[in-house]
Parts: sequence; C-alpha cells; structure tokens
Amino acid sequence: MNYHGPVDLKVIDLLLNNLKKTKTFTAFNKTTGKRVYSLVVECLENISKHSAFISSEDPRMQPRVSVTIENNKIIILSGNPLRNDAKDNLVRRLELINQSDEATLNTMYENKINTDLKNNEKCGGLGFLTIALKSGNKIIYSFNPLTKGYLYFEMQITLNKYTMRKLIIDQTSFSPKVILDPEKKIYHISGESRPPDVQEFYNQILSWLDTFSSHLINMEDKKDPVIFNFNFEYFNSSSGKCILDICKVLARLHSKEVNININWHYEKDDDDMLLAGKEISRIVKFPFEYIETGVK
Repeated sequence: MNYHGPVDLKVIDLLLNNLKKTKTFTAFNKTTGKRVYSLVVECLENISKHSAFISSEDPRMQPRVSVTIENNKIIILSGNPLRNDAKDNLVRRLELINQSDEATLNTMYENKINTDLKNNEKCGGLGFLTIALKSGNKIIYSFNPLTKGYLYFEMQITLNKYTMRKLIIDQTSFSPKVILDPEKKIYHISGESRPPDVQEFYNQILSWLDTFSSHLINMEDKKDPVIFNFNFEYFNSSSGKCILDICKVLARLHSKEVNININWHYEKDDDDMLLAGKEISRIVKFPFEYIETGVK
C-alpha cells in the first residue's frame, strides 16, 4: 500500500478495502492481519482528524500512508502537514508513550477510555496509545519544515510479520495456569492438573501449539531460544498423556533445528514429579533441564 493525497472518510474506506484484498494481507495469520488493519486505521483517522490543509499539488505537502515488509517486519509510514504550534504538545504525548511499559500504557488507555471527552477533544489521545499497544514497539517520529508556519509530521510503526496470539488460561483448583505469550517470550504451565474434561482442556493448548509450530518453522532466525516451563504440583494419568503429547510437539520442533528448551520444575524431595519428567524426556528423546524448587 502506498498512497499520497487528501484523506477523508471515502478515501479511508477505499484504501482499507484495497488493503484487505492484497495477497500479502490475506496471507497474514488472523492476529497479524487484525493488528495491521488496526494500525492503518489509526494512522488514516489521525490524518483525517488532525492534518492541516495546505493548498498545494506538491506531493511533499500531501498526507501519505504506506505499508511495506522488510526483513520479516511490517513497516507502516504515515505523514501529514501540521501547524507549528501543534508540535510541542505532540512531542510530549509521544515521548510519554514511548517511555512507558505495557502495563503503564494499559493503565493510561483505561483512564483515557473512561474519561468523558470535552467538546473540543477528538478521541482524547487514544489513537497513539492504541498504536503503541498494538505494535508493541516505540513510535518513531520526526518533524520537517514546510512552508512558513507548517511542519510535516511523520510516524514509523513497526510490527512483526508473524504475530502469534497468546493463550492465557487462569488456574483453578483442578486445572493448571497456562501462559503462552510469544511477544513476552513466556511459555509456562503450572499447578494441579485434573480437569473434568482433560481432552477439551489440553486440545486448546495443542491447537495453539500447532499454529505456533508453523510460526517457528517459518521464522528465518531460529537462534533465539524458546523456553517452555512445566511446573506441576500434581497431574493425573489422563493429563500425563496430554503433557506427553505437548512434549512430543516440542521435540519435533527441536529436531527441525528450532531452538527449543524444556525446563521441568519439581519441588524439593518430590521424587515422583522428577521421575515423571525424566520418563517423558526419555519417551520423546529430548533432554530436559530439571529445576528444583523449594517446598511451598
């Protein structure tokens, strides 16, 4: 996508419809596609609402939006003219966002979205917060002088081409806590496992792993380690079969030169849990790291 020109609601609809029809966009997994779409929408709406009008046919004066792929990164560029007096406030907002971690950004977003807007406010700054949260990266920006009294504001937003959805399952008295979050590089299953429907519980993990496996295999750079942590207090025999199936998937990835590690946690003096890990490791033919923890 590469567009120069005025941006209004009609143009936004046309550009978004064209974007969704491109072969590259339709090849994205659902999570990546939705994030790219969301980021482009925020850029276009930002231009539509806040761009200063300059009567000129010079393309350097016109708003622009482009979406490209470079080295497995999706690069979204947007630019539009602004009045000089808008710069300082914009810099303050962007610097605050760029200096904040994810938790702070989420708090800022929640506070903004729950605040009643004044008559002269347009979305209350939610757009930049959405961009930062959806992309997971800092917003790169610059200002270049135009005609007297005006600047050209540019943003660069970067997103990983292969964005995996995360899988989070809260712990209960009979089922483990599951955190599978590729963006934060956290892969953790812990607690007691004896869910009423073992297959239903673990099938969602195996389904996620199936998609994640394709993501890892397609990655050009497989050097970064992917560390899975298993930290069970107890699991019944039916759960044990499903845990074995998970480890088989991870072992197959390891055999395809994906940098996978498995940490098997066990409480001090819990010989049964240690032996369970060693038995699974033997069956799948993949060496685990055994980590002793203190008694809870």
